[in-house]
Order: sequence, then structure tokens, then C-alpha cells
Amino acid sequence: MVSYIIAMDNTYALMSNFFGFLLPSVKQDDEMIIVCDGCDSIAAMDYLESMAQIDSRIHLIKIKEKIGFAKANNLAVNAAVSETLIFINTDIFPVGDCIDNMLYALNCSEKIAAVQPLLLYPQTGLVQSTGHVFSEFKSGQLFSMRRPTDRIIKQSAPRQALTMALCAVKKRVFSQIGGFNESYYNSHEGMELTLKISLHGYVCMYCAKAVAYHCSGVARKKVSFDISRQRAYFYQQWHSHIINDLEKYLSQQMDFNMDFGEYIVYNLSSSTDWTRILEELRINCVQEIVLEERFEEKINLYDCISFTSLYYPGPYLFLCDSFSQIASNNNWICNRNNLADLVMDLNGNLLHLYTLVRNT
Repeated sequence: MVSYIIAMDNTYALMSNFFGFLLPSVKQDDEMIIVCDGCDSIAAMDYLESMAQIDSRIHLIKIKEKIGFAKANNLAVNAAVSETLIFINTDIFPVGDCIDNMLYALNCSEKIAAVQPLLLYPQTGLVQSTGHVFSEFKSGQLFSMRRPTDRIIKQSAPRQALTMALCAVKKRVFSQIGGFNESYYNSHEGMELTLKISLHGYVCMYCAKAVAYHCSGVARKKVSFDISRQRAYFYQQWHSHIINDLEKYLSQQMDFNMDFGEYIVYNLSSSTDWTRILEELRINCVQEIVLEERFEEKINLYDCISFTSLYYPGPYLFLCDSFSQIASNNNWICNRNNLADLVMDLNGNLLHLYTLVRNT
């Protein structure tokens, strides 16, 4: 038996899709505890109440005023019977035996206390998350925007922290660390919870065999709260405990097919930590060019790199917050036609620049 923990404030359409994909994974003796967090959709609430009347596995907890992700989930856990918790957002759509594979991984060892699957964007089929990666005062979704067929995506491994969009957790460990920190409101709760699990000596695991689609950002309404303040609070609490592991994941992708010669670096990233990271990776940089456009979500390389630079014979290294910033430059990359060029980002990706043509 498992207890599904679900906090919701959504439309009828999303709820109907959510249950349509989830119910095939729910066993007869499982329970689904749904906390309606100030939901004002009459259609969604009517749908949930009708579902609860015909399905004894569904238990509704109705909250009139919005209390946020942390409080809503803590409330649901207090009502849970099972020792195994499945936290799942209502914008998650499990594929096949996703839940069973997560539970198998969770029960493989006493030390494993939390498991997340491979999360994909339904719009593109690309990776949304395989867990969290940390650099100086920054966190990212590890290997975000990669193809799920890439070798490194297929490797299950421990993570320092996980996303709670879909996560299996042992209830005794959840209780031991005090549950979700209710100082947060719809941001950073899950990352802190799983980081604390790791700091208590347990293992947080990414399970590559479990796959789900994630319509990221749909499940939680982002009104009346400031993510930047919550990010500051998170790092104030945990900065000294976090291991900056970005370079670890980048080093795992370095191979003999990459020409680690002397690079001209185009810095399109907001991070100030790249100099240290490149030194750790022993990558030689003969020049660094910091582009003014680095804070933009989409960057046109024709607009910021000169014609003569396009045909420079040596290798370039592009540093990004996310390689999606330059992933729409197919023509520039094809004209550049230098197979030694690389791109690195804060989500732990290290790729040949030419592979971005295939990623778009």
C-alpha cells in the first residue's frame, strides 16, 4: 500500500487529465489524499467530489484559504496511513510502470529514502529534470533540455536533492526531518526537504527507468509570492551545507572525442563561478568574451558575434545558464561548422555545439 499525496488548485481540464494518467498506476489498497488548497474552480471541485463518491481510495481535504504547497502536503501526510508516500503534482503524467519502478528503487536499500523519476517536457519530449545540481548560490535541473536517449540520462544515480513534482519518500524519514518547511510558499520546499534527507545520511535517488511527463509550472499558482526572497532564505539556511557539484557532472561527460585545447570562451552566463569550474576541469582558456546579451532567454549569435569571428579556426566554448539560450541558432552553428566547439551550462550539460542543431 502507498499513500499518494496531492495538493491541488487547478482547472477541471487539468484534473481530468491528471486522473486519467494516474489511476492506472494506483492499486486497489492504495489511498489518494487530495488537499484542495483554496481551489476556486467550481468545475474542478465538482469533478473531485464526484470522483470521491465513486472511488473509496480518494480522500478529500478542503481548505478554503490558500495555505501553499508545504502546509498542504504536511496536512496530507498527517492523514496518510501508508509508510510509503508518493508526492505528485497535478501536472504530472506517469508513463507505464513509472510508479512501480520508483517503488522498487525506494525499497532496494534501507539507506534510500527518496526517489524521483526522469521527468520530460510533454511539449518536446526533452528532459525537464533528473534531480538538482548546485553551483555557487544557484541550483538547476540536472541535464535539463537533453534528449532522453543520451547515455548519461539512462544512468540511475544518487542526487544531492530531488524535485518533489513526483517523488517517493519513506514516511519515517519524512517525519524524522520534520516534513516540509512551512516558511516557504510554493517554492524551494522540495529541494530543501530532499537536501535535508541527504544531510541526514540517507540517499536521494534518480531512477532512470521511471519516466513521467511534467507540464512544469502548471500545478502551482504563482501569485502573491516572491521566489527571489525564498531563494535567499534557502541559501541563508543551507549554503554552508551544500556541495557545489556542477563540475562533478560536467567532468562525467568529458571524453576523448572532445578537443580540450585552448578555447576562446563566450560567456553568456549570469554565474560568477565559471573561472573556478574551468580551472577544476583543467580547460585552457586563452580569452574570455563576456556578452552583454547573457541575461536574455534567447540569444541571436549573429547579433553579438562578428562575421570574422564566425570563421575563427580554433575552438569556442560557450558558457550558458541553459544551453536553450543559443539552441535556436541552427544556421549560425552550421556556418560555423567547427566540430570542436563546446557548450556548458548551469544544468550540468556539456555538449558539442553542433548537437544543438539536432536538439531543436
